[in-house]
Amino acid sequence: MTGPGRGLIRPLRNLSLRARITIGSTAIAAVVIVLLVVVMRFQVVSVVASATRTLLDADADPYVATLEVDSNPDLSPPGNLQLVAVVSPTGDIVLSTMPGKVERALGSLTSTRAGTSVIQVSGSEYRVVVEHPVNQAGRWTVVAARNAQAEAIVVDDLTSTLSLTGLAILIAFGVASWALATAALRPVNRMRREAERLSVAPERAELPVGPAEDELASLATTLNAFLARTRQATERERQMVSDASHELRTPLAILTTQLDLASLDGDDAAALAAHIERAKLSVARLSRLANDLLALSRIEESERREQDGAEQTLTGWSDLGDEVMSAVDRVRLIASAKDITVDFDLEPPVAVGGSGPGIGGGTVEPRYRLDTGGMAQLVTNIAGNAVSALPRGGGIFVSWRSAAGEGILQVTDDGPGVPESFIPVAFDRFTRPDEARKSRPNPDPTTGAIALPGGSGLGLAIVRAVAERAGGTASLRNVRSGGLEVTVRVPEVS
Repeated sequence: MTGPGRGLIRPLRNLSLRARITIGSTAIAAVVIVLLVVVMRFQVVSVVASATRTLLDADADPYVATLEVDSNPDLSPPGNLQLVAVVSPTGDIVLSTMPGKVERALGSLTSTRAGTSVIQVSGSEYRVVVEHPVNQAGRWTVVAARNAQAEAIVVDDLTSTLSLTGLAILIAFGVASWALATAALRPVNRMRREAERLSVAPERAELPVGPAEDELASLATTLNAFLARTRQATERERQMVSDASHELRTPLAILTTQLDLASLDGDDAAALAAHIERAKLSVARLSRLANDLLALSRIEESERREQDGAEQTLTGWSDLGDEVMSAVDRVRLIASAKDITVDFDLEPPVAVGGSGPGIGGGTVEPRYRLDTGGMAQLVTNIAGNAVSALPRGGGIFVSWRSAAGEGILQVTDDGPGVPESFIPVAFDRFTRPDEARKSRPNPDPTTGAIALPGGSGLGLAIVRAVAERAGGTASLRNVRSGGLEVTVRVPEVS
């Protein structure tokens, strides 16, 4: 927009929202009131003119009725200051209560057509009714008149009254608009003041939600949910940094000590080799911790992108089953060093029509919000933890099946299990069970992200993060016959 309109809008942008609402609503009300005053003025003019014509007809009708039946009438003058004149067929004024200046114009009215008209006489305006009754004597003329200036005075007085009333209404409307805008924006002001306090005490601040179920209450609820998620994310990050710092401090101190001892035993090749081997284990532990932290960070970042509307990866049951078999093969390489057996079982969805298990042949393969990489993390972290905890010769069983609209991954071992007090916090970061199931030394560097000896306590935390990202859950329990059972349930996507 260019020109005066743009120059008018620019100053309005500098005003408060309350002022803009008041000015806008008052301007609209002013336009409506002006239109109403104009319409009412025209209506009043029409009504007054119609009333005047009715009165003029009433003034003239008695004389018209008399002249239509009597050619030599005896006419009495009208009363109540009525202006009436009767002109004979010969042009003589038989009766007149008209002012002199109007009487002089009667001659011209005798030749006009019957009806109502407005005449100007010496600067004055008169509304007149002209009738031409006919009898045996000829064509008569009856004229009734009223001063039109009286009509104008009535209309002007009424217009002034309407204008003053409209102005009072407009002022009252402006004040009411200001008060209503102030009341409507009061929750916004409270929200603004509370938002200003967020920088001082963000962990306790919460935007007030009004009692009314309106747009402002919805906005406050949405912002509070956003603030809660932000605080949770900030708290998780703060806790993660604190825990990671604590976890890094011990292996770094051990590594420093090992290197110092290695420098002291530089002349003893065997002792130096032992120190170097132990230092490698410490470096491997640090590497696993860094990899686990990176994996958690990537999972949370992917979850945030999906919440923001990014496209989610959907994977079929059979593709995830193939990844389960591949992950089991990788775990077997680690388990072979301790003579631990790792078996698995895949139970495909049941085909429609009772034709038995299998993909295809009457059923649509289920899909899940879980990619093959996520499935690999689930299997390797859970089964890898079991390998670390089991004694030599133990066993692990992995199953992947579809049932009741969800995919179920279950890993069971025959190890010592965990204390019942550990189960509620098992999936928290940097938590480990007691000595009954702690990992034992294993220098194999191929374990990757699996929580093996000296693990960081992030393995099950990664499992829960992967499961929740897919919309599912993760749980564990001690098996009565001995061992531990970890179950991950992922809902199907229709």
